[in-house]
Amino acid sequence: MPDLLRPTMARLMRASILLAALLLLLKQSGLYPAPSSGTDWLGLLAPALYLWAFWSGATVFDAGTRKGEFQPALVRALMRMGAGLMLGAWVAMIAEPAIRHLLGNGFTSMTGARLDVSLANLVLAFAGLVLLLIARRGQRIRAELDGFV
Repeated sequence: MPDLLRPTMARLMRASILLAALLLLLKQSGLYPAPSSGTDWLGLLAPALYLWAFWSGATVFDAGTRKGEFQPALVRALMRMGAGLMLGAWVAMIAEPAIRHLLGNGFTSMTGARLDVSLANLVLAFAGLVLLLIARRGQRIRAELDGFV
């Protein structure tokens, strides 16, 4: 990708992320697309983490890295992106269903919480793990190359 397009791609990605966040907030507040029975702000935890991962991915285009080079900004962006995907998947699979169960029964029973272990959540968690491992490997390669110089 030419260097001139990188800042433009980052801006477009960030604008789409902000639009998605706004639409998500409007949906959760019951204003868009139609009023719901009540606001469910707990459902914003995982999508907020996914949007954070997406925002971190826009940094890859902003970094302006040369081909084949792992600069610190790129490594940090990959780590934040991987962490956002993994945390979002963890929240969607474990934390959100458990908190919903506890809120639903008024904290009277601490047993019987269901988990939402869907294929989509597992794939997102795995993709986050892969991004973290790639970033760590990039750090090691960069450290080895700096050791030669």
